[in-house]
Amino acid sequence: MLVKKMMPRSMRGFTLTEAAIVLGIVGLILGAIWVAAAAVYNNLRVSTTSNQLLQMVQSIRSIHATQNTIDTALAGTAGAVLIARTGGMPKDMLDSPTNPTTVRNVWNGLVELASANSAGVAGDSFTITFPGVPQSACSDLLTRNTGAGRDTGLFSAGANGTLYTQAAGNFPVSVTNAVGACSVTAAAGNTLTFTFMLKS
Repeated sequence: MLVKKMMPRSMRGFTLTEAAIVLGIVGLILGAIWVAAAAVYNNLRVSTTSNQLLQMVQSIRSIHATQNTIDTALAGTAGAVLIARTGGMPKDMLDSPTNPTTVRNVWNGLVELASANSAGVAGDSFTITFPGVPQSACSDLLTRNTGAGRDTGLFSAGANGTLYTQAAGNFPVSVTNAVGACSVTAAAGNTLTFTFMLKS
């Protein structure tokens, strides 16, 4: 007859229930870390884009410091590349620091630059466009860049064709208006547009 030797409780391993509880707790902790990291990463991208926008505006104004208008031939992605080749775009947005052929935002959208007409004179202002912006980042950028501390030469801002202007008293853009304008949830994202006066 075989004698089954019982091991004391302190020497046995985990039961399946205990292992499942431990794995569940570890999963919850990792999930919380993932959510927090995603939020921090999104905030970093929005902050980086706001800084890049201000750098572009300052550089474009500096390049045109002796002129009253910006070249009216500047348009679209080609306009952004031309300004990039004069040193007017942040280096972290360029595909090549010496001979750029594209200017991209942090969501990989091709940045556009075009001359605009804000006060009745062709080329008295310029528009910077960021395509492919996710919905939450879009509304955050609209409220952040039209609120307190914004560039005084910011003439209009908006998303997907909905524009808000300083002259109409739409600044700062409210959260409700920003969320309404940034309505695209598809992978293509929203198209953000900012128009600045050349001389602020």
